[in-house]
Amino acid sequence: MRTNDGELVSIEQLADSSVVDSVPQNKAKVFFKKVGVFADNWFMRGADTNYIALPKYRFRLAINGEAGSVHTILSGEHIPYYENINCRFNSNVTPKLGLVLGFRNLQAGYSVDLFKGYSNFSLSLCQNAFGLEILRRKTFYANGYIDASSIEGRTNINAGDIGVTTFFLSAYFAFNRKRFSMPAAFNQSYIQRKSAGSVLAYVDFLYTDMMFAEKSYMVMTGGLHSFELYQVALGVGYGYNYTPNKGKVLLHISAAPLLVFFNRMFQTGDTRMITDEKTMGFNLIFSRKIKPSSPVYLTGIVKAAVVWNINDRFSVAASAVCNNIRFRSHDTLYEADKKIDEKYNPYIDMSLMTWDWKMNVYLTVRF
Repeated sequence: MRTNDGELVSIEQLADSSVVDSVPQNKAKVFFKKVGVFADNWFMRGADTNYIALPKYRFRLAINGEAGSVHTILSGEHIPYYENINCRFNSNVTPKLGLVLGFRNLQAGYSVDLFKGYSNFSLSLCQNAFGLEILRRKTFYANGYIDASSIEGRTNINAGDIGVTTFFLSAYFAFNRKRFSMPAAFNQSYIQRKSAGSVLAYVDFLYTDMMFAEKSYMVMTGGLHSFELYQVALGVGYGYNYTPNKGKVLLHISAAPLLVFFNRMFQTGDTRMITDEKTMGFNLIFSRKIKPSSPVYLTGIVKAAVVWNINDRFSVAASAVCNNIRFRSHDTLYEADKKIDEKYNPYIDMSLMTWDWKMNVYLTVRF
């Protein structure tokens, strides 16, 4: 064997540490091996290895097929031009295709709508004790109707008339972190060897906006452009992982009621409407906060997953998540401005409820 200087050494000389140190080594490989061992030890701290195990391979690459939709019910009273309304719209369930790359408990995913090119992005850090996930979704596929007491018939909402953007930041804490693994069900960075359950605590942050993309809707809603909703929720629920064959197949179900204690809704629009027989226009753009009718709201989240660990390298999984979003208000259309005629600044009772769900199918290769 040769040293760094090209000198030949015998097997006996290799026993000398000074010669061994001079033998070329792949420093990068050694470094990444140490990082991998450190990550393995850190992510398995306190875990009962009879119940939870790490896969043999640290990296994961998955093809992700995704589908999801937003179902919204919006009702209100004293809406300009509408009076009492009942609005329902759903976003079309369109397929998305993406890639997911993970290293142990770290995972990033990106998916693209196969028809329109809208994209979703997700980032997560999940271990047995806690987890953090960031998700952004956007769609202009909302379609449905507005049923108003002052208008004969229904006003249709077509795809492209309303756009919805949603941003989730969700964190959980598992009390039975020694024996129960949430990521074993949702990113396959662990293997649940024995069935176990746990009480789960959640903290969720939500941002969603609904934008009137079609100008005709701005006119009929008194100049409204968009609504923005910010919410923070706390909740306690329960999750269970069932495996009849030491992790080969895993079934997961979890649910948690959430108490929304932080509510902020903002509306953007035009404060004046100028009309005559020939023209109709708006001026003076505004953005203001809408007061909630209650300081807290009760919502919830439900999750389910099925995992098939084919062998050390390959796994197939399907998961589903459904979030419930609620908001209710009793407030004037525009901020206090006595110069605005009551006809254009009435008190509005508004109620919003949204079911936001998504399903994913993963074909994962570990390496």
